[in-house]
Amino acid sequence: MPPIINVSDEVFEGLKKMGVSYEIVAAAPSSIPKNFIYVPSTKLHVAKEKSLQGRNWFDSHKNGMQTLPKFVEFLKYARKHNQDIYNEITQIRNPFRGEWIDAYFEKRKDGMYVLTENKTRIEKLDEGTLMEDKKISLDSWLDNPTKQGLPKKEVEKGNLDFWYPRNNSVATFFANGVGSDLDCNRYPPNSYSYLGVRAVGRWGVSDVLLVLKEL
Repeated sequence: MPPIINVSDEVFEGLKKMGVSYEIVAAAPSSIPKNFIYVPSTKLHVAKEKSLQGRNWFDSHKNGMQTLPKFVEFLKYARKHNQDIYNEITQIRNPFRGEWIDAYFEKRKDGMYVLTENKTRIEKLDEGTLMEDKKISLDSWLDNPTKQGLPKKEVEKGNLDFWYPRNNSVATFFANGVGSDLDCNRYPPNSYSYLGVRAVGRWGVSDVLLVLKEL
């Protein structure tokens, strides 16, 4: 088994300069809050379970909310390291499950914008963003999203229903016995009993478990 060691940020820089490949496995176990998962690529702790069900998008920011890029990273991490949570979010089965995502879309004179961090950060959508309703591959989206975490125009076809961003709409992800959706056409003042949010936060993790792949 490859060696597992605790490291600091300086170690990452050193490994990068030496050209040593590695894989980040998880935060040091003692640093992970109960009922949270540490996602190394975003340096965020994400709740294993949703909260604030039945609240609208605006009210659901109380416990923090993942942006689309961070949600993508969370799903990618869960796909590899926590299949139960990945299936809970994405699997086509009943009951109805869904969660709000921190992405508010706004049409302006020069194009479509996405507002994140509770509408305090504003970015124009990447020109390569898929802007049509389409059935897409979940894996293709997760493995090659735009910088704002949305599917690209060249995303492969699949079983995930994608509803492209409309003006004054927000993003959600949900699944049930019929299918699964990345829906960027939700009305933010509405509330739904099946829609909640996963609390996110940082707890000062200074080291991670690191697996060296070559020495």
